[in-house]
Amino acid sequence: MNTCELCNKSGEDLSLREATHKEHGKKWICKDCWTKLYDKNKIVAGSSGSGGAPGCAMGCPGCRNA
Repeated sequence: MNTCELCNKSGEDLSLREATHKEHGKKWICKDCWTKLYDKNKIVAGSSGSGGAPGCAMGCPGCRNA
């Protein structure tokens, strides 16, 4: 089961993204937390995703579904 390391949301089909939080380091987080951190500029630039992979068709930067 996947669990977000920030909000503790969990589920079998919960999609997680890796992000380097400016204060808490690397975390596996859900889409909602990723969006909130991105909007608040709390993610280290260029550190999210899978090593610079292109975004998926939904426009997610570094999405593992690309």
